Order: sequence, then C-alpha cells, then structure tokens
Amino acid sequence: MPADKFGFAAIQTVFEGASINTDDKPKLEQARYRLMIPFGHDVPPEGEHYPTVMQDYRTGGTPWFIIIDPAGKVVFNDFHLDADLLISAMSSPTTA
Repeated sequence: MPADKFGFAAIQTVFEGASINTDDKPKLEQARYRLMIPFGHDVPPEGEHYPTVMQDYRTGGTPWFIIIDPAGKVVFNDFHLDADLLISAMSSPTTA
C-alpha cells in the first residue's frame, strides 16, 4: 500500500510525572527527532486518573502503538511493535 494512504501521529499520554511531562515536551521531542508528524499531549480529564487515549484504547504504558484503519477499526493495539504484524496490518485489504 502506498505510504500516502497512512497518517501517523504521536501522543504523549500523561499518566505519571505530570510536573515534567508538560505540554511543551511533545514539541521539543518532535524537533529533536525531526519528525514531520502531528504531536499531541493528553492529560487526564478533571477528576480522572488516566488520559482519554489510555481510557479509550486501554493502553498500558509507554511506548504504545495503535493502528486504526480508515473505517475506524483498531487493527493493532499493543506495547510491542512487531514489524511483521505492522506490515501485515498495513497491507490488509481492510486498510486499502
């Protein structure tokens, strides 16, 4: 599948270390690694312990990888990124 069929983003989920994982950090990391993808910063909503990405996708740590197909179906969601599984998910007819 052509690379232009996929979008990538990095989201900092602040579930610990809120005093150092501030909203300016993602921009610094984006510049440091020269990544030309959107970066986000997700803090827990008022009264909640976990950020919405962690709640919505039941993530369990950092880093975490989520692949969502164009129809909105989660096709990969795990701590470890297996390259073969990633390629398979990106080559699947459901992501075409």
